Amino acid sequence: MEVTFETTQGRRFTVEIWYLSTVRRIKEYILKQEGIPVESQRLFFHGQELEDDRDTQHYPIVEGSHVLIVLPDDSPTAAGAVVHVVASGPALGQGRRIALELDASCTIARLKEMLQERTDGAVPATKVSVFLEEAEMEDDKELAQFNPPADGTEMEVRVVVRQPPPPPPACDNGNGAAKVNKPQQRMSVEVKWGAKAVTLEVSDMDAVKELRAELGGAAPHLLLPDDGAYFFIYKQNVMEEERTLRWHDVKSGDTIEIFNGRVTGGA
Repeated sequence: MEVTFETTQGRRFTVEIWYLSTVRRIKEYILKQEGIPVESQRLFFHGQELEDDRDTQHYPIVEGSHVLIVLPDDSPTAAGAVVHVVASGPALGQGRRIALELDASCTIARLKEMLQERTDGAVPATKVSVFLEEAEMEDDKELAQFNPPADGTEMEVRVVVRQPPPPPPACDNGNGAAKVNKPQQRMSVEVKWGAKAVTLEVSDMDAVKELRAELGGAAPHLLLPDDGAYFFIYKQNVMEEERTLRWHDVKSGDTIEIFNGRVTGGA
């Protein structure tokens, strides 16, 4: 399959690799075709640096994928590269978009701070997750490591604030009498991982961690990360592993999304 590689300086080339090639093997293909030493190559896909012993199925890299290659002498900062970032998402308000012009060396942590400043503190930097496509952008990474467009095109990111869903109904009806707990209900939910999806029959009293466990056996075709480095998003909010689907107010027919990486920080 053919995979496109692009440096931070905008140089682009295509390399033909085998399916299930390891990252180390991919670097060797690049060495053979482009003459770039293996030790000088750092490869990034969706903001995540690729490890030599992992393969294309793990990340996953497919036909037509674009991979960022960072070389020692490729310094977008030295060239004064500007990245046009456009942030959106319910955390910023319905339909609101915030445009920022940032140096390519700007870290994601600094991006979050600037979003906090632009919203007058309504979007706290410590409670924000920023996503590029399906992957969370890590605080210590620079924008340059996420393969920003070299032609001035906007880099669109999505902003999520980790905030709990509405609290469950009170146990008292106001007359001193306790309400009767709702019985468990079976329901159908769709779980999406990128372009792939699976429909599961679950109980509304299942915890999110139980949903994770059920996916392991019921949906091998999703090709979820072996190390469990993923989390669930429902209505733009990160779901808490110990909480039930009912607590998150999930209804039958709703869609739950899976995102790559681990949630950092928190309330």
